[in-house]
Amino acid sequence: MPAVRVTLCPACRCERITRLVGTATVKGRPQDLVQCPAGACELVWAVRPDHTPRRAAA
Repeated sequence: MPAVRVTLCPACRCERITRLVGTATVKGRPQDLVQCPAGACELVWAVRPDHTPRRAAA
């Protein structure tokens, strides 16, 4: 289980290197809880453990 991961912050709306802060189970499925590192945001949200962010097409 990686301690950091790159994902899209729903509040900042940009890709961030987020920090894994915990795990949870939602509707019987495991989820990773990640936190945005931006000082003004610090949002914590759930993502699938196998989640990989989509890259914008050039």
